[in-house]
Amino acid sequence: MPLKVNRIFLGALLLLAMLLAPTLVAAAPAAEAAGVKERFIAVAKSDAEYDALKAQVQQAGGKILKELRDSKTVVMSGTEAVKAQVASSSAARGVAKDQIRTLVRPTMTQDMLNSKGLRPKTVVGGAGSAAAATAMAKKTITGDPAITYPGLMRNLIRINAPEAWQVTTGAAAVKVGVADTGLDFTHVELAPRITDVVDFTVTEDPPICKTFFGFSDADLAAMFGGPEKTDWNGHGSWIGGNIAAELDGQGVNGIAPKVKLVALKISQWCGSAFDSEIIDAIDFAAANRIDIVSISFGGYSNLGDPEQALPWATMLDSVARARAKGTIVVAAAGNEHVQVGPAGLVTSHGPLTNPADPAADFTDLFGLFESPGGIPGVIDVSSTGNFVAAPTPDCDADPADLNNVCKSSNDPHQPAGVGKENQLSYFSNYGTRIDVAGPGGARKFNLPFWDVGGTPGFPYTASDLTTAFEDFSTTSNWAVEIPCFVFTGGGFPSNQCYSTIQGTSMSTPHASGVLALIASKNTAARHNPDMLEKILKQTTTKVKGNTTQVLSATDKSADDLTGKTPCATGYCHLGGPAVSDAEAYGAGLVNAEKAVNK
Repeated sequence: MPLKVNRIFLGALLLLAMLLAPTLVAAAPAAEAAGVKERFIAVAKSDAEYDALKAQVQQAGGKILKELRDSKTVVMSGTEAVKAQVASSSAARGVAKDQIRTLVRPTMTQDMLNSKGLRPKTVVGGAGSAAAATAMAKKTITGDPAITYPGLMRNLIRINAPEAWQVTTGAAAVKVGVADTGLDFTHVELAPRITDVVDFTVTEDPPICKTFFGFSDADLAAMFGGPEKTDWNGHGSWIGGNIAAELDGQGVNGIAPKVKLVALKISQWCGSAFDSEIIDAIDFAAANRIDIVSISFGGYSNLGDPEQALPWATMLDSVARARAKGTIVVAAAGNEHVQVGPAGLVTSHGPLTNPADPAADFTDLFGLFESPGGIPGVIDVSSTGNFVAAPTPDCDADPADLNNVCKSSNDPHQPAGVGKENQLSYFSNYGTRIDVAGPGGARKFNLPFWDVGGTPGFPYTASDLTTAFEDFSTTSNWAVEIPCFVFTGGGFPSNQCYSTIQGTSMSTPHASGVLALIASKNTAARHNPDMLEKILKQTTTKVKGNTTQVLSATDKSADDLTGKTPCATGYCHLGGPAVSDAEAYGAGLVNAEKAVNK
């Protein structure tokens, strides 16, 4: 049966509001200047002094929003005066603003596509590859129909997931917590795998999405008629599907399709979370014996600033405590294409910057510490791409089209490693802090979109049939941020959302899924993070020959997209030496087959 693809995007109604709303960075100073109440974390010096700290918060006139007892932390709201009074208490280790972290995703977003007026085309394809179907038929567990479409699920094939399924598809006793925007429990591929939905956003004060963008998940539920606690962004449901989408003979299945998922909802639709929500989710997972936490949020902190050092140190303690209790945390390395060293210290200048961005908005990340990916004890995951396509001398594509399917060999900025697979994604962070790599996608020529990076592939265009240069998985049926594609025929369930996106967000659940398979197969490794990490690293595929370059500090030339906007700050283009294999991949590309046979 032919496969017809259509796209649904609920978020069109929100686009104008988002463009007009203040950014998180811009709005925060205004709030402080007005002397309004803000959100803080207060950390006790010891367990014995925790109750005294709570009493001091209340005596100072603060409002307790949430107690994170395991982290000796009180989440509170109050004025700067309240904060100062609590900080002076003999029970307080410190008091600091609750920092906001955001989704780890590359510079190119669907909002940019929408703002350009671009829409994916309706694509009609065949019912899969006969050769691929024949090869899969030789296996006992063949996977769901998407695996037979040429190039569509290359990310699962690249980590040898189909071979691993012949050993195990996961154990229902193993649980993976997805700390993200939620999981869509109405999606037929996710509903059977989700055991719990834990919403950590209910104590947000201020509520991030409502305050800075004008809408909350409750508002969206009222507008569109969906459940408030579902995933209104789509990011979390993509990750959940990549880990454990149901093996049910339709659509796709995840890497470990028989394990269970727990929605640790740390963010509403706009993709931002407080540090305290991340810490709370990790603490909850550890207390409830959740095997693995997969998290694709992140940010950077100046540890010389007590306001930023305290949340970082509290998260460090939370991760260490989780490991001691048998829960392992896996996190995205970040999409700024900077070098990250021990403890998450950024040791290169950047981040990757759009030439169109004002120079005044540039913040050099050098010397800052990344969290949670860089936190010691976390499995930090970099991203690899599909393969690097070759430019052509006769490319006549419109340079203003962000979905170009060809690139002129006359463009100033050219891809490196043409024809090579598993190259470090152009956006991925790298460095000695990287533990392992996972397929996270990249644009067709492994370059930023302003250098005509090329189409994400299917289902955005039909030029490469069903080849996906980014990664394909489920997304939420209620997503307003991640684009939704629904399929007619081809073995896909009707009226269910799927999407193709990229980022170290996407590489991370590949490592989480492989860890879930290890925990399912090796009972001695379950709730033993040291053993899980050891097996994961010892069984990787050793990738050699990365050619993806570091950021250039000296190339201030214009973008290839318009040829008109020079790079005022530098760090807009790749240039200079290639990232070493060790810093690109850590121990290597995760390998599900080798991991379950260890």
